[in-house]
Amino acid sequence: MNNRCWIRPVAAIWLAASACVAFAQQGGAGNATAPVVYVSDFELDAANITPDQSRLSRARRLAGDLSPLHLTQQDPQKKARQLVAQMSDTLVADLKREGIDARRLPGDAPSPAQGWLVRGVFVSVDEGNRVRRAVVGFGAGQGRIELAIAIDPLPNDAPAPLYQTVEGQSDRHMPGAIVKLNPYAAAARYVMAGNDQQADIKQVASQVADAVVARMKSRAPQTQAPPPQ
Repeated sequence: MNNRCWIRPVAAIWLAASACVAFAQQGGAGNATAPVVYVSDFELDAANITPDQSRLSRARRLAGDLSPLHLTQQDPQKKARQLVAQMSDTLVADLKREGIDARRLPGDAPSPAQGWLVRGVFVSVDEGNRVRRAVVGFGAGQGRIELAIAIDPLPNDAPAPLYQTVEGQSDRHMPGAIVKLNPYAAAARYVMAGNDQQADIKQVASQVADAVVARMKSRAPQTQAPPPQ
């Protein structure tokens, strides 16, 4: 048999095996040693709002005649927690579908020693194109809400802040402090249209998951192809 007849199939098998190894190194499914991606609860403020104390509202609360929407509106802190949890859980689920070992990390939990850390903050943009920390609550006047994120390899003993508060620019009539996003967070902003909360979170979480996968692949060891036979 001609040597070239069997060298080519062997080379093809070697290339296929190398591709599988590279995929596993990049965090593919089935690799027990793949890095874990920790999704930290994103930052979202809740306005400090006094519930409606009108006679009608008190009577409805005593009678238990409040709709779920009304109760949510009366508790912006609860609404903020729900949004944060929904975003974290959706993003973790999307990453798992990509074959990545993803886990939710509470906002007050210490940074893990290994893996990747995904952080984010909800922001809003007003008519003057000023960026603020987004606020959930009555009278917040939120228009377009965005999500600024950072994807950091671990260990990272001192993660850079996502933003800086702009001193002297606060507007007491507009909830949410004006902020200046740091460059790496400003470059990773995703828009939530505000028409459908469920659809917005699903779409933005999918986009963030794609960015996480791309970031991991960019840092994964590259496998060299063999010289042509």
